[in-house]
Amino acid sequence: MSKRKVWSILDFIRGQGKLPTDQFGQILSIDDLMAWFGLEDSLTPQESRQLRLELAVMAEAQQTLEELRMAEQLRSAGQS
Repeated sequence: MSKRKVWSILDFIRGQGKLPTDQFGQILSIDDLMAWFGLEDSLTPQESRQLRLELAVMAEAQQTLEELRMAEQLRSAGQS
């Protein structure tokens, strides 16, 4: 397994900004993210597993940050 390859792919994905979302604003599933970035056939099974784990962590972090931003906006609006 090439850890450097996985980290390079993750750096590329992070450089794109937020993870892609569906029409309802929900982050795409891990399978859909893999397809979105064209990664299904270019990774070994081990690399794919590692990348899927990392994408899941990225998605969870992005969702948590969005929730924190919304909560902050509600607090700010309540103080006005």
